[in-house]
Amino acid sequence: MTGLRASAVAFAVAGLLTGCVAAVIGNAPHSGTAADTRARAPADTDAGISRAVRSRFSADAVLNQAPIEVSAYRGTVTLRGTVESAAQRSSAEQAAHAVAGVAAVNNQLKVR
Repeated sequence: MTGLRASAVAFAVAGLLTGCVAAVIGNAPHSGTAADTRARAPADTDAGISRAVRSRFSADAVLNQAPIEVSAYRGTVTLRGTVESAAQRSSAEQAAHAVAGVAAVNNQLKVR
């Protein structure tokens, strides 16, 4: 009888631990752990914003020659590089702001 009791206890413990492992590893159904509900922008949104800003720069007679690096993260566009004048720096920032989906511009452009 002792062997049967030990087997039953081992089985019960294994069953309990299965739920614990799922709860520790991730959001198992009915585990009581909180799901990550933070909003995430689709992967192509930031890439699309970056492409649109670069396209706008290419269409501009003054900005198309400037070596400006454009990146976007959750609607914030970062501009890096070197431009010829403060007017060109300001023009790049305004052009980036004019693109749909841009929430903010982090202008890190340096003037020669």
